Amino acid sequence: MTDISEPICAIITPPGYAAINVIRISGKGSIGIVAQYFKPRKKLLNSPSHRVVFGTFHTKEGRAIDQVLCTVFRAPYSYTGEDVVEISSHGNPQIASQILENLLLDARMANPGEFTLRAVLNGKMDLPQAEAVNDLVFASGAMAESAALMQVQGILSQHLQKLLNDISDTRLRCELAIDFADQDLPLVNPEDLKNRISNLLKQAEDLYAEGTTQGKYIREGIKICLVGPTNSGKSSLFNALLKYSRAIVNPQPGTTRDYLEERVNLQGYTIILYDTAGLRMSSDEIEKEGIERTRELMDYADLILYLLPVDQEINQREIDELAPDIKNKTLWVASKYDLINPDLYTIKNLDILDGHLPDFAIPASVYVPNGLEKLQQEILNHFALPQKWVDRPLVTNARHLAALSRAISSLQNALQSIENQAGYEFTAFDLIATSQALEEILGIVTTEDLLTNIFNNFCIGK
Repeated sequence: MTDISEPICAIITPPGYAAINVIRISGKGSIGIVAQYFKPRKKLLNSPSHRVVFGTFHTKEGRAIDQVLCTVFRAPYSYTGEDVVEISSHGNPQIASQILENLLLDARMANPGEFTLRAVLNGKMDLPQAEAVNDLVFASGAMAESAALMQVQGILSQHLQKLLNDISDTRLRCELAIDFADQDLPLVNPEDLKNRISNLLKQAEDLYAEGTTQGKYIREGIKICLVGPTNSGKSSLFNALLKYSRAIVNPQPGTTRDYLEERVNLQGYTIILYDTAGLRMSSDEIEKEGIERTRELMDYADLILYLLPVDQEINQREIDELAPDIKNKTLWVASKYDLINPDLYTIKNLDILDGHLPDFAIPASVYVPNGLEKLQQEILNHFALPQKWVDRPLVTNARHLAALSRAISSLQNALQSIENQAGYEFTAFDLIATSQALEEILGIVTTEDLLTNIFNNFCIGK
């Protein structure tokens, strides 16, 4: 690992023209480095922490580059825990580049995520908080932003630390029983130990279950595939959910040949929406390829909205032939329901449908005010997603979930060793493995390779 005290710098605002650009420098001697290019020099050198100083940034030869604001953060009261200066210049990228070129005479360019890495190494935040910083930057929906912010604030870390403390306390009881086994002292009650481990296992399993469902959908988005026969209203529904005309809508069957993919926000959740080719028998090779891709997307999607248009006879065979795993993630949608009665909330056993609809189909219309409201609500209900954020620990990171899965396996083994009366040394060993998995999440035990892999996904300047 490189010297974590050497000064590093980078432009931390997006490239291009803007109102301002910001250049950050952090590390030993950072304030002095900036001061040699700044006038009035002494005002910057003598500035207390968290103060903004106005002046002019010059080259070493004395040529003025720009009027700037320098914000001074003195160690340890900064993002990285080191001396930091953030230079705000006018938003011409050439100006920012000139300022950076001068700073690079005395500092080096920061690596991706290196400012945040230094914050971790200097104890300003733990590893889950650091990873959440990147999640917050790239969050694509309000719920993802809230989840990332809660993690940045340490909600998840505090919960994992408490779990880790309880595991250590339980392990200590096992180790006491091992150390004093020859003295015949009632140091450990096997039933109490079993209850403690069972409680720890339930907490870990609950955390993992929410992470693999709600956490995954919040972080990655929900993949929803619109499926149905030709002219069932898929493209109209696609456009209505997007709130603009993206797909071609035409009464001619088979208009959609290939699938369309777009992202849309649904009450704070990111929805990845797929408009697909209509399902039917076709001799057209291009359309057949589109239908095959539709079936592949049905396997890939988290949810299928299967449109059953009220103005068409439903192909019962097509419905019956759906695989069980497809049916389990399918919501039946009575599309174009305004053609019958816009006030209906359940459509079934109507003569015009000849009894082909399932017992329950969600009414949907793109032409009636609030005609998609019930459908949108049923989508959230299907995933048991809250409509507003609740402050609670939530695992959204794939690395954390993998480590949590290992912790659960170790706790299950510990519980099994108690039930089999295998000996407290086996239980203690499994509890140690559990602790190691949680410590890996928190960054208590980590490797340089792991840190490199994590922070390589950050942008330069963060």
